[in-house]
Amino acid sequence: MVGWLVAAAGIVLFHAALTITLRANATTRLPFYRNAEIVPPGSVVLRSVGAGLIVLGAVLLSTEALYWPFVIILAGPIAALAVITWHNRKIAARRTT
Repeated sequence: MVGWLVAAAGIVLFHAALTITLRANATTRLPFYRNAEIVPPGSVVLRSVGAGLIVLGAVLLSTEALYWPFVIILAGPIAALAVITWHNRKIAARRTT
């Protein structure tokens, strides 16, 4: 149970950092493999702590769950990549209209 809570807290923090970054860069594209143009204060710390908690939650779950640790570790970043892709497409659509 503790593993689930730790992993959930990590995912929430990770995505809170992404939300803060998206709001700060509302009119610019977000690169996938480097920092955005505007890096809001605290977003890197939130992202780091969130990623650490996700990994810790997966480690704690590895003793009681067979495949859930892999799902947890992959779900957060895959969702983040989907949101960044959606954001970049929205920015590109605004520029063409």
